[in-house]
Amino acid sequence: MHNQVPPDPVPPAPGFPPPAYTPPPPPFSGAPQSYPPPYGPPGWQPPPREAGTNGLAIASLLCGVLGVCAPLGLGFGIVALKQIKRRPQRGRGLAIAGIALSGLTLLFAVAVLAAAIFSDSSGPRTGSVETYRLEAGQCIRALGSGSEVSTLPVVDCARPHEAEVYHVFMMPAGPYPGEGAILDESEQRCAAALKPYLTPGNEDLELSYLYPQRLNWERQDRGVTCLAIDPKGTRTTSIMK
Repeated sequence: MHNQVPPDPVPPAPGFPPPAYTPPPPPFSGAPQSYPPPYGPPGWQPPPREAGTNGLAIASLLCGVLGVCAPLGLGFGIVALKQIKRRPQRGRGLAIAGIALSGLTLLFAVAVLAAAIFSDSSGPRTGSVETYRLEAGQCIRALGSGSEVSTLPVVDCARPHEAEVYHVFMMPAGPYPGEGAILDESEQRCAAALKPYLTPGNEDLELSYLYPQRLNWERQDRGVTCLAIDPKGTRTTSIMK
């Protein structure tokens, strides 16, 4: 068996260093390099929701137009204005119109009521009136034929009438004086009250009167009503004008 000796390495040439050893690059390790995400679709938002009309403002306008619920219309309009001020709602003009119409309706109603009250208090009543409520200046369409009456038909003095109330007075308080005493005092006081109205054209006027019976007297009805009657028939004018 032969032993082979390796040959001696060839020495480098004089004057030149041996070449440097460069290690190979390390193998690829770690996470892969990240890239920016791709561009997505542009951002989309729904269009702003349109504010509705305030319901109380609509109700206020309806009440103002109809007139039958004007007080409610006034309240609805005021509340609607406050709500619209806090919320993005429409209807301010409707609320203002409802308040205005409701206010005008209320003013008109108050004026009509005041006129009716004034007319009722300043002018004589008409229609069937209880005898104890008759007042001077009221004209009676027909007296009737009964000896006792509780109501009489009152009409405007410009319409045909048989009698006119020209004086009303109260008998003195106290026990029932009897029918005779009441008749005597009624005759005297009604005759005296008629004299100022016996002007030319009215000098033939006759008087009559309504006086209380015992039962009325016990009910504190002591009033006597003096009536002027034209013997020529019905009249269409008042003796007091």
